[in-house]
Amino acid sequence: MKCLQIIPSRLSSSSKEQQQQQQQQRDGKILSDSDTKQRKPGGWKAMPFILGNETFERMASFGLLANFMVYLTRELHMDQVSAATILNLWFGVSNFAPLLGAFISDSYVGRFRTIAFGSFALFLVCPPSFINYLL
Repeated sequence: MKCLQIIPSRLSSSSKEQQQQQQQQRDGKILSDSDTKQRKPGGWKAMPFILGNETFERMASFGLLANFMVYLTRELHMDQVSAATILNLWFGVSNFAPLLGAFISDSYVGRFRTIAFGSFALFLVCPPSFINYLL
């Protein structure tokens, strides 16, 4: 039986290197090809969806600004200076809020809790007719 045992000092250098690489893979120091393929983000494949989403979001925002101005001046009988001030404040807050939410999410709360809190706050602020429309 002693003749079948492998003595570590007599191992070839290539098998030693293979054992070291296998040990490093187990320790997590070297990523194999299968690990890197699983962890690869969307990359350029996701870019058209991001650009489309941003484009339609901007179109909706500017369309809302024009209609909001008409609503404030005709229905609420505001003068144009006050209506423009409200529009600028709304536009600034709506563009700054995602930065604040991203900071809070990344630093303190986490993305899932932030989304849950934002959704809950949306339902508190929404008028009941809109909630009935969703249901």
